[in-house]
Amino acid sequence: MMRDSKNNGSIWKTPWPTVLLVVADILGFSASWWIAYESRAALGRWMGPINEFEPYKHAFALVVLTGLINCSLFGLYVVRRRLSSLNAWGALIKASYHYLLYMMVIGYFLKELDLGRAVILLAGLYGFIYLYASRTAVRRLKWSAFQRGRGLVRAAIVGTGELAAEVHESLLRHADVGFEMVGFVRHPNDQDSADLPKDIPMLGDAFELEEITHRHQIEEVFLAVPHLSPDEQLNLISLSELRGLRIQLVSNLFGVITSRAKVDEIAQFPVVTLRDGHLPIHQAVAKRAFDLSVSLIGVATWILLFHWWIVLWIRKDSPGTAIFAQERVGRDGRKFRLYKYRTMHTNAEAYAVAPTSQEDPRITRVGRWLRKTSLDELPQLWNVLKGDMSMVGPRPEMPFIVEQYEEWQKRRLDVKPGVTGLWQVVGRKNLPLHLNMEYDFYYIKNQSLLLDTEILIRTVPAVLKGKGAF
Repeated sequence: MMRDSKNNGSIWKTPWPTVLLVVADILGFSASWWIAYESRAALGRWMGPINEFEPYKHAFALVVLTGLINCSLFGLYVVRRRLSSLNAWGALIKASYHYLLYMMVIGYFLKELDLGRAVILLAGLYGFIYLYASRTAVRRLKWSAFQRGRGLVRAAIVGTGELAAEVHESLLRHADVGFEMVGFVRHPNDQDSADLPKDIPMLGDAFELEEITHRHQIEEVFLAVPHLSPDEQLNLISLSELRGLRIQLVSNLFGVITSRAKVDEIAQFPVVTLRDGHLPIHQAVAKRAFDLSVSLIGVATWILLFHWWIVLWIRKDSPGTAIFAQERVGRDGRKFRLYKYRTMHTNAEAYAVAPTSQEDPRITRVGRWLRKTSLDELPQLWNVLKGDMSMVGPRPEMPFIVEQYEEWQKRRLDVKPGVTGLWQVVGRKNLPLHLNMEYDFYYIKNQSLLLDTEILIRTVPAVLKGKGAF
């Protein structure tokens, strides 16, 4: 039975739970620090006397701030997340471990305060007890709200076969996760199961998914069709994301996006929540700062050490300009001028599929070496400085290929293209860009400064080996 979504409002869908949790954590971490000191003082007869409370008072603000930042980093303020006990415990344990680690770092760098190691260890232990108690209380309050039909997430299952029926049954058994099952969406690749519940409506067919989710105010979709091709899965994912939905895949997932997607469980069924490709504002600013720093160093090194002799070598080898400019498609479909050293003869077709072999007759003698070493990409550092590109990202594609993209393939335009990327370091296979997009899709879903740094570092040996670079 469907509830009126207007009557399904809840405090859990407002910022207030997060605000209250932050206030509670300020009090909780303060109390943990004070109780840790008092506990150590009470053990004075066995462990010896402890210094006065004054230096511990000076560390109060830093201890509390560390606790708040740590909780934020591990998602303990995202009260609307639907987590199984497995992931809830995992996040809690990681947050507690890092809190203790950071407390030890504070003690090391604030040696002048002479903070006792026993106090720091006890504060870490009490911090864990507090986090467990507070988050358990939050989960119970949420469960109580769910039982009253408040704060539920309206969900639909794409699929009508055995897997879809089992997912529905698991959601019923784990009602504490907080879903309101609105109905099923039929898919042509799935046969109706006799185990489908009779009281849950059939909302329509998968090709109507956009209209169905809008009409029924669906917020989350479970994709439970076991035999979908990657293209079909990715098209459904893309459509759901365009509607601002969360999508969960319930199956043995394709290898494109496994490693760092968010794995959860509903009973014995693994589900994977795909991360949105857009970075939060603070991460986007950090990525741009990272790009500017690396590209500035790169441009200075390139101009001083490589540029002029590469230009002379290209011109000596074949007539024509040394720098080749070509229109490419960047973020959100915006076109820009990409710069490279010319590696092909001037009579070569400018907009054609890139070479996949060193024997391609379009490539010049010098161009063959430049492409093998990837030095032909150096002028793109200027594109990074201009903001057209990033140091790491999907490779920028030519307009005529973008026009042929399927819906899911257009998602590679959600981010700026990169000078290097996952495709270049994972095998550097002898395939055109548009046949290597599984790597781009993985990067978009898992991008971070850490991943960018790893790709840049791994680009160096990949370039030196020249494997698969044409």
